[in-house]
Amino acid sequence: MNKIKILSPEQAAKIAAGEVIERPSNIIKEIIENSIDAKSTQISLYIKEAGKKLIRIVDNGTGMNFKDALLCFANHATSKINSIDDLEQINSFGFRGEALSSINAVSKVTLITKTKSQELGTKIEYTENKVLSQEETSCPVGTDLQVKELFYNIPARKKFLKQDETEWNQILNIFQAFCLSNINIHFKLFKDERIVINAPATKKLQDRTAQLWGHNFSQNLIQLKNDSADKIAAKNNIKLTGSISNHNFWRYGRQQIFFFVNGRYIKNTDLNKALLKGYTGVLPPARFPAGFIFLDVPSDFVDINVHPKKEEVRFLKPNTVSNILQRFVKETLDSNVRSLFGRDDNVMNPNIAVPFDEKTNSSPFALPCPTKPCAKSGSNQHSVSEGGCIEGSNRTAQAPLNLNTFYNPNQELTETKIRQNTLRPRELEYEKTQTTISSQESSQPEANFKIIGQYLKTYIITQNGDNLIILDQHAAHERIIYDEITKNFEQKSGIKSMFPEIINLNSQEIEKITLAQEFLLNQGIGIEVFGKNQIAIKSSPPKIQNQSLKELIFEILEFIKENEALDQEIFRKKLNDRIHAQIACKSAVKAGDILTFEQMEEIVKKLQKTQNLLTCPHGRPTTWILNKHNIEKQFKRKL
Repeated sequence: MNKIKILSPEQAAKIAAGEVIERPSNIIKEIIENSIDAKSTQISLYIKEAGKKLIRIVDNGTGMNFKDALLCFANHATSKINSIDDLEQINSFGFRGEALSSINAVSKVTLITKTKSQELGTKIEYTENKVLSQEETSCPVGTDLQVKELFYNIPARKKFLKQDETEWNQILNIFQAFCLSNINIHFKLFKDERIVINAPATKKLQDRTAQLWGHNFSQNLIQLKNDSADKIAAKNNIKLTGSISNHNFWRYGRQQIFFFVNGRYIKNTDLNKALLKGYTGVLPPARFPAGFIFLDVPSDFVDINVHPKKEEVRFLKPNTVSNILQRFVKETLDSNVRSLFGRDDNVMNPNIAVPFDEKTNSSPFALPCPTKPCAKSGSNQHSVSEGGCIEGSNRTAQAPLNLNTFYNPNQELTETKIRQNTLRPRELEYEKTQTTISSQESSQPEANFKIIGQYLKTYIITQNGDNLIILDQHAAHERIIYDEITKNFEQKSGIKSMFPEIINLNSQEIEKITLAQEFLLNQGIGIEVFGKNQIAIKSSPPKIQNQSLKELIFEILEFIKENEALDQEIFRKKLNDRIHAQIACKSAVKAGDILTFEQMEEIVKKLQKTQNLLTCPHGRPTTWILNKHNIEKQFKRKL
């Protein structure tokens, strides 16, 4: 018997479909592109069970006649090109003629369509590229395409589909992308017969973002524009437009970063890196901007045919595109910050191009790096730990970069207030049940040390034998609190709030946080759904009962999105660890807090008894040690 066999057309079609159709969102991308190519002004998408049960798209486009309706599901059938030479000048979305054929190979399909010149439309039912029925029917102009029972005939592929929530997030992402790139179209999205997005046609991108994520989100966007960068882009036949988030607004993931090339939503690692580099020194670590970037380039400047699903592109000059984007972002942020200060004789006019060093990717007007600690006692700065915890200085003047603000600083929600200038000794006291550490728990005997003093209201200077030890008071205290609260893994009682904090969330976030309600209660965080899109924080963990938990709630939501596929027990432990780290960060002393000698001594003593005294829960170092030999070498006492 021969080893080489020729597969039947049916089996070959199923295998080929895997290159285009991996999950429901791939189908949605293809059929919405077809609706846009059909010049639709209204597109409605209906989803059931995250697209596994039903994907239905209804548009008011040009529709198809009877013959085209029969042909459109044939392999390599297309109305967009005649030969491979046409690919260099392709302007439509779909062009290969594989999408509908692939969809038909792995699902049950019903097509209802009608052109303007027809009195009756056409209804055809397909299964595995076979026509089950065809008939004339009364219907409006346009197309109604229903895709049912995805992968019903390929169980091996069906079992690799993710959980409904994961697949739904992918669908939501691709749908939002189409809404952003086609603001002239009225989009509607229905999930299990409930409308999720209703985005009428608009003339401005900012209005569209308000429809998708709310007015508060859109108000924190700034137009991506700079005269100097515009000129450089024009020289390279590139037009770059869009919006990015301002310097005091950030997200906990990359969900609101979208790139479009010639109107097509794409994924490109280099563009993503360029956008984030433009925010260097602006955002805290592990925080991300929102960005909606539109690149218009000549057709021969980009290859959109490098990926079966047309999700990725390849540029003729990738470094040029990345450098231009990075410059646009950096200089747009610089101009926006200068404009916030108003007129100043010592500040460059925002309309004049900012000098830019291509080698260092920096501007002389670059924003201060938030990872540096406050260096001057009278300065007005904030510092951010590498792990993402924010340390506010105790200045009375308002800082130009308010990194504590997640949303617009003028919103009605109360933000976390910076501590008073003097830290009271009782703020460093703990309940005896939490702080008592037996001698057996310490692997090393307690070292003798001498407190020398506090430097820059941020660092504790101590001497231990011949060593000079410098401690970051926030990182050290954070490690102490973290170790103490993790002793009791769960079941922590919270303190009821006299005035519950109200936090605005969207419907998906409400659903996620409600599922974690019991888990949060075990951490001392009592939540209650309040109104349609709000939750109320009824109780808080000890030591942070007077602080805003909004940032912690968004941290938890982002963690749930990113780790929902993990084993339940592993997920619970990781989420516990994340919450404990953030609680420790919020309740620890901050850079700028003045400590007494007794308070500094207590921090040093307790740090010695922690399991990992070298770093805080976020990975930042707590101590820096200078030994006698190194000091004497610096002073040339020893060679």
